[in-house]
Amino acid sequence: MVNTLTLSDINIDTTQLLDAHSLDLFLTNLASLLRIDTIYVATVCPQTFDLSILSCLQQGVFDADVVIDFKSMPCFAAYHHGYAEYEQDLASRFPQQAQLQTWQAEAYLGIRLNDSCGKPIGILSAFFPRKLSQHKLELNLIRLVAGFLEKEIQPKQATTLSIATITPDIPAGLSAYTMWLEDNIAKGRLSSWSYFLDQDRLECSDSAASIIETTNVKEINQLDALLALVDKTDKHKVLRDFQSAIVSNSTASVRSVFNITTLEGNEKRIQSDIYPIVDETGKVYRLDCISKDMTAEELTRKRASAQERILETVLATTPVGLVKLNANREIKWVNKQACKMFGYELDDFHRLREQGTLDTSSLNLYFDEDKEQFEEYYQEIYANKRNNFTLNARYRHRDGSILWTKLTVTAVRDDVNKIQYFINTIQDLTEEQDNKQRLSIIESVYRHSAEGIMLCDANEKIIDVNPAFEAITGYSAEDAIGRTHDLLRSGVHDEQFYNAISESLLKDNEWKGIIWSRDRAGDIFAQQVTLSSIKERGKLKYFFAVFSDVTEEKKTEQQIITQSNFDRLTGLPNRQYFSAEVRQVIDKSATNGQKFAILYIDIDDFKSVNNSEDFMAGDRLLIETTERLKYRSRDNDFLARIDGDEFAFIIPEVVNKRQAEVYAKQLQGVFAQAYKLSNQQRYVTASVGITMYPEDGVSVEALMQSAEQAIFEAKRKGRNQCVTFTQDLSDAAILKHQTVVELAEAIKRGSLDVYYQPIVDNITGKVDKLEALVRWHHQERGFISPAEFIPLAEEGGLIQGLGEYVLDQACCDLKILHEAGFPYIEMSINRSSLEFKTVDMQASEWLKVISSHNLPYGSITMEITESLLMDMDGQYMQRINALKQAGVKIAIDDFGTGYSSLNYLRSLPADIVKIDRSFIINIPENQQDNLLLDGIITIVHNLGMKVVTEGVETQAQLSYLQEKKCDYTQGFLLCRPIPLHALLEFITQNESVF
Repeated sequence: MVNTLTLSDINIDTTQLLDAHSLDLFLTNLASLLRIDTIYVATVCPQTFDLSILSCLQQGVFDADVVIDFKSMPCFAAYHHGYAEYEQDLASRFPQQAQLQTWQAEAYLGIRLNDSCGKPIGILSAFFPRKLSQHKLELNLIRLVAGFLEKEIQPKQATTLSIATITPDIPAGLSAYTMWLEDNIAKGRLSSWSYFLDQDRLECSDSAASIIETTNVKEINQLDALLALVDKTDKHKVLRDFQSAIVSNSTASVRSVFNITTLEGNEKRIQSDIYPIVDETGKVYRLDCISKDMTAEELTRKRASAQERILETVLATTPVGLVKLNANREIKWVNKQACKMFGYELDDFHRLREQGTLDTSSLNLYFDEDKEQFEEYYQEIYANKRNNFTLNARYRHRDGSILWTKLTVTAVRDDVNKIQYFINTIQDLTEEQDNKQRLSIIESVYRHSAEGIMLCDANEKIIDVNPAFEAITGYSAEDAIGRTHDLLRSGVHDEQFYNAISESLLKDNEWKGIIWSRDRAGDIFAQQVTLSSIKERGKLKYFFAVFSDVTEEKKTEQQIITQSNFDRLTGLPNRQYFSAEVRQVIDKSATNGQKFAILYIDIDDFKSVNNSEDFMAGDRLLIETTERLKYRSRDNDFLARIDGDEFAFIIPEVVNKRQAEVYAKQLQGVFAQAYKLSNQQRYVTASVGITMYPEDGVSVEALMQSAEQAIFEAKRKGRNQCVTFTQDLSDAAILKHQTVVELAEAIKRGSLDVYYQPIVDNITGKVDKLEALVRWHHQERGFISPAEFIPLAEEGGLIQGLGEYVLDQACCDLKILHEAGFPYIEMSINRSSLEFKTVDMQASEWLKVISSHNLPYGSITMEITESLLMDMDGQYMQRINALKQAGVKIAIDDFGTGYSSLNYLRSLPADIVKIDRSFIINIPENQQDNLLLDGIITIVHNLGMKVVTEGVETQAQLSYLQEKKCDYTQGFLLCRPIPLHALLEFITQNESVF
């Protein structure tokens, strides 16, 4: 649900409201939407406060002759203060008003209507038979409608009213708000005070004495005396609220909730509504405040909330299903366990119940042959022959399978023995049987496991072991049970080692590692151990150890470590070995006062080698590159392969960066000669990043990070580049990291915006589709280009979260557009290759988001990039086919910017091809570009796909595309990307964009 409503969010015709019938219809729709019992619109004479009712609806009936005691109703408070909101208990707040009792009004919302100069001209009042919602939906809508009505009623009132400025000093006897306030103050429920800014003078009502617990409230005559009672942790917030009220440009109150310590030393919770009062010049000269002691209410609320949470927890976590049926056996409530038993989600029941009567028949839970048995028992309850029954019953699961249960039905009756409702308690016997079988399997695994298992109590005494324990340690169960696990200690580890294990068990509930133990024969052996704790009420109750004998593995560990330091393909040292070597060179250079350089070499566009050649071509390229680099390097240089297509050098005894750059250029020269791959020659280039010790870092991490930043910059500049690390690169990396962190927070808070660019039908000129484009307006840095933060999202692992946010928001806004009268509009949403890699094979996560907004799948188009098209494999195709089968459309975005060809489209089930703007920049002037574009459009159409041309900026381009039968146009010529509210206005005003 969107937080801010517009007129398009509601099905209300706002045209020609000055017509009396239209205004009546308008109020009828508004009352129906918000469940309002009584609502009226009236003009108000600012001198006499007389009402002129324009329209009044009471419980569905219009009453043109209604008489409203305006000056003693809550409406007068709304007119006086700009708006008034009474969430509940309205009648008790205005006990003198019998009219409120007649209307059965529980809550009230009122908004003063002003003319274009800000002067009061009327009132919109709404009386509700219920309390107002917490999320302020009614207030948002009433404010929206009030703004519209202000414009509409000005011509009508201009002929009957003379506008005058309301002075701030309206007589208290005429104000219902003041009457209500004085009544509550007199009864000790509220207190009030006024603060005069220029005089720094505070006037408190007598009733304030009961709140702050003083016998002489007149002593509290300055603001500082009142603020001294405020809890120090709340004082800053209270001062901020005061300042907000002073600088506010509206008459709306500022609510401040805080704790105080009374003069008697008691702590209280206070709620204050601060109202700014302005003089004739519009300057705030006084603050009026109504304060309420919320201490008892807060305590009651906390107790009630705790009780509700306990009840919710009990009902949600009970191991049995609970179903509440009314006297007619219609389902009114179910718990989560019951939903789970029958294969439903809790939301399914809510949705089905909203659609109509929900009972066992509509859900098809009973088997036909069992219905008679159920009916017999229920009829006995109706006949008062029994009050409950229990039987083993079977139900039909949602997937059609049989669910065996133990059912207990209990009737709950009132004082006259009439059935109020039934409670069905359902126990899943199938799961119970499965549990028995599962326990049997666990017991079998425990007894036959090849790993030793030892169970100990909190005092570290052994209470059970399995046969594998006996085989590994030589101790029988009889020998071990009752003794502590110290019988396995070998003396290899000190007491500190075992204390650390105990601390880890208590803190993390688990410990894993190697323990050298001694078996019964006295031989020391290595155990690979996993220790896990079992706690009750936060205290250790048991712990168990699962272990295996890894003595032989430990013997070969040194050999494994040696092998793990070298790359299998090239035989070069790997990243781990390289890091260790850098650490040794740092130590040596620090001792001798020498410098050295680290060079990172990254093969440019290595991925295209595997894409265009067989999968072994990349390996052959890496092996040959290794030989070339070895040949060019010196004896004391250290060469390693640290990543897939990335090599690294340690170049000792380098004096300065200029010398390192010269050497780097020589290394780049090894790529000048062509590589022979798959019986053809291929030229490749490489980018180099350089960092120096000690200028750029004195640790392994700092130097390798500097080298990575340099190589990143080299890749950013293009191919075959050589970049030396500078502090600017470090600053850029810091900014990049900060941007990633802030982007993650922005995604989490939902503070990103989604804009929409129209895609226009070239024949009709109608907006037929939209492309969703994410925008980020940073609080400090302003607008950040998507070209900057989207790549960071991909690098930082945020692209999935960003994509989920955009998909959900785009679907939400598309639903709003459909309900606003544009059901034909479709939405295009970009999907990156990383998102396609991580979504499930059936793309059900995306489909679930679309269906959650009740949108047809055919209204959504997923745009994939041309690079993803080139990388297409079986898994990508499976996901695309799943989307297509559901009805989602597929579009190829920015076609022509990569290395793919039209031939790729033949095997892809795409619906739309979006031609990149680079193809139309020079049309229609450039004949070659015209021919190329004509050919693409013709071939795409012959493949049965539609064409969208992006980046159209001139009328000449548009005319040419229309002439060549291009289907759709998108570009700044027609409309820039705009937010939803502007889009609604654009579509409404432009039935045809052309």
